[in-house]
Amino acid sequence: MAQERTGTANGLQGIVAFAGIMLGVIPLAGWLIAGRHSGPFRLVFGEQRGALGYVVPLLVILGAVVVIAALEAWKKRA
Repeated sequence: MAQERTGTANGLQGIVAFAGIMLGVIPLAGWLIAGRHSGPFRLVFGEQRGALGYVVPLLVILGAVVVIAALEAWKKRA
């Protein structure tokens, strides 16, 4: 049972990390460098302007970190 939980948590952590990078890190870097977000970010969140151009990717990154930490705690309880 513990190995099953660990495998599931590891898989979910990978998916969340990938989503955090694709919808958080890369769009934030693009916004800082070129003033535009990446295509996947615009597809999910639409075109964000002004302060939201910074805030939305940062919230995505924060959310991904929180979910990964929660999954890590769930793994350790197994």
